[in-house]
Amino acid sequence: METYFRDALLELLNDNQLSMEQFAQKSKINLSEAYRYLRGECVPKFSNVVKIADAFGLSVDYLLGRAPYPEHANFRPTPAFSRRFRELLAQNNLSRYQLCKDTGIAINRLDDWYHGRCMPSLEKALTLAEHFHCSLDELLGREH
Repeated sequence: METYFRDALLELLNDNQLSMEQFAQKSKINLSEAYRYLRGECVPKFSNVVKIADAFGLSVDYLLGRAPYPEHANFRPTPAFSRRFRELLAQNNLSRYQLCKDTGIAINRLDDWYHGRCMPSLEKALTLAEHFHCSLDELLGREH
């Protein structure tokens, strides 16, 4: 995933003829973290992947190598995760307690997402997407 993200990032920089400084400013991520991603030194924070996807109108799944480049896709900006999380629970007639039992995700973490205190990590977002049988973009409410 790190390698694919790095390659997608390089392509994004080249296609948009951006310096790393311009890229970091447009995507609102820390410049030193952007350089670490470019060097393939770490897995990106999920919140930063979302910021990059929002800034450039790209798919989160594409940036992480989970989907091909969407030629004609139009992704809306990411709504608050707590709102989308509540929608998914309601659509699936699922309680946080049941989701905790089904996924092994700690109930206090689910409560944090439910109340908008934080976003899930990449690992937990992947677990949720698998559980809800959806893409990361669908999980985030970015797809039309």
